[in-house]
Amino acid sequence: MTKNIAIVLLPGFALTSFSLTVEAFSVANLLAKKDIYKCTIFSGASDPLESIVTSSNGMKIQTDKHISQFERADLICLCAYHGASRFHNDSLHQLLKRHYTSGGSLASLSSGSFIFAKAGLLKNNTCTVTSEQEEVFRELYPNIPLQESLYTVGNRIFTCRGGTTALDMMMYIIGMDFGTELTEQISVRFQADKIRTLDEINKSNQHLKLRLKSPALGAAVEIMEANIEEPYSIEAISEMIGTSVRQLELLFRKHFQTTPNKYYLKLRLQRVLKLVEATLLPLSEIANACGFSSHSYMGQCFRKEFGDHPSAIRKRSDAS
Repeated sequence: MTKNIAIVLLPGFALTSFSLTVEAFSVANLLAKKDIYKCTIFSGASDPLESIVTSSNGMKIQTDKHISQFERADLICLCAYHGASRFHNDSLHQLLKRHYTSGGSLASLSSGSFIFAKAGLLKNNTCTVTSEQEEVFRELYPNIPLQESLYTVGNRIFTCRGGTTALDMMMYIIGMDFGTELTEQISVRFQADKIRTLDEINKSNQHLKLRLKSPALGAAVEIMEANIEEPYSIEAISEMIGTSVRQLELLFRKHFQTTPNKYYLKLRLQRVLKLVEATLLPLSEIANACGFSSHSYMGQCFRKEFGDHPSAIRKRSDAS
């Protein structure tokens, strides 16, 4: 079955996100040895006669059609960046709302979240925008929580932080459509092209598998991994990803057989272990770097997890 993808470019769009999105679908077709995706590029400019859209870095892209010629698609990828917070086009807003209410999916590349929010599509949802635009988004839409993860999975609405995170998001979408075996093959292809290091690809694949199990679970783990030095409370993480503490606890019990707090603590203790073995930093500094109030408390937790005190582990590491 072929999935129809409409990629809508707004003036000032992010070329990197657009290119990686097109390439992801192209590689998926290549590896599947058939057209499982058909991409059509639309101009989202206000003028229906404006078929060439200029990106934020001045590159001009010839589109296939204008949004006024849109008929149907399984997924609309909205690519925006410069000027997204000020962009307004009633026709585009109506198109997005009709598409969504009829059962279609939406994806924001870089800053399309501003357009989704203005069209009223992010009520009771969370989203992601580029890091430099977070303050503007919070000022304009204070009731829409922002996630700190690479990308956000909502109810048929996907948003990302821009740049290469568009590829992570597309991998998730392709994985939903055709399974993780295909996404792993795509990862290898992009690894060969040096888009990400091996460690980055492995980490990305781990996050992808978690996201496919549960979007909320994957988002929570990403936030935990990115906030070791100043850990968030589980209540704060739940609010950031748009779920309840109870639901998050059920997900961690189901997939990790533990609680969110214990999982988070284990992540921090693994970071402690790495720093103890690989550096000569004082234990007090390691405690601060891993979110512990004191190195004595860190030592108690560490002994319970690894069976020995950090200083003993360091001595053995030095001896070897």
